[in-house]
Amino acid sequence: MSKLFHLLTDLALDTKKQSAFINNSSSVMNEVGLSKAEQRAIGSKDSTKIAALFTDKQVPAALTFADPGPDPLPDPDPYPIPDPEPEPEPPSTKISNLTLN
Repeated sequence: MSKLFHLLTDLALDTKKQSAFINNSSSVMNEVGLSKAEQRAIGSKDSTKIAALFTDKQVPAALTFADPGPDPLPDPDPYPIPDPEPEPEPPSTKISNLTLN
C-alpha cells in the first residue's frame, strides 16, 4: 500500500497523529515520506484531488463467498433482567384538614 493510504488510515484511527497533523501537517507528511504531489493534494483539501492519487491503486476488499454455516456453539440470548422492586413511598409529612378553634 502507498504511504498516503497509510497516513490517511493513521489519521482516521490515531488521535495523537490527528493532533500532530492539525498542528503541523507539513512535518507529518514529510515524516511519512509523501511526494510533493501528494502533499499538494492533501494541502488543497479537495477530495477529488486526493482520490485521484488512488486511481491506479488497487485497494484490497473483503470478499465473502458463502454463508459460513450455523454457529457450532449456539449462544442463547441472555435472560432478561427483572425489574427492580419499586421503592415504598415515604410517609407523607403533609398535614391536611387541620382546623384550629
